[in-house]
Amino acid sequence: MFAAVAIQASKLRLRRGQTVDFSIDDRETGFLIRSGALVLDLTLPGTPRQVVDLLLPGDVLRSSFVPADANARLTAVCATEVWRLRWSVLKALAGDDPTLADFLETSIAAQMARQALHIATIGRLTGEQRVATVLTDLALRSGIPATAGEVGFNMPFSRRDIADYLGLNPDTLSRIISGLRSQGILARSERRRTVVRDVRALAALTPAAPSLTAITDSNRRPAVEAA
Repeated sequence: MFAAVAIQASKLRLRRGQTVDFSIDDRETGFLIRSGALVLDLTLPGTPRQVVDLLLPGDVLRSSFVPADANARLTAVCATEVWRLRWSVLKALAGDDPTLADFLETSIAAQMARQALHIATIGRLTGEQRVATVLTDLALRSGIPATAGEVGFNMPFSRRDIADYLGLNPDTLSRIISGLRSQGILARSERRRTVVRDVRALAALTPAAPSLTAITDSNRRPAVEAA
């Protein structure tokens, strides 16, 4: 879509486990996720790692979103392509292109809304509700309908990533996933893939489902592509 962005950006092709520098010459940086997936995690002194965001194609990240001195990392969890450029350059390009400006505004607004829901999720919901929330979110964002009532999506995030994102013990997460399978809501996962057999039943487990649906509907924009 945005040829000018493609010209200005550095195109980072990342391997699984590779991290990304947050800034260019200590200046604010913008990241546009083209393909793959990344996790943003923070580790405060004396505390365990906390995953604070799961980033997928079409998402936008500003380096100023990341707190200073918080030992933050942005890590690819599979083969990933990220476009990186100074935020001032991206902002100037958006000033000349209303479509790009709308894309950035919509994507960032959706990210902020998801983060607000995430805070409410880990602060107030049960373990099962938390798991249902993240699976509903991933199904809405990247799911592809299979048969009637089923949705499949790639699951690039590890069990530990999801557990750290939801503030759960990995063993607790495994028990909840097993329970959802025994209820017929989830199918047995293939490698790096999840199939939701009953999307309505999954969504019914989380009070965040209507908000997640509204966020996804308002943010249905194609990922940035080179013209």
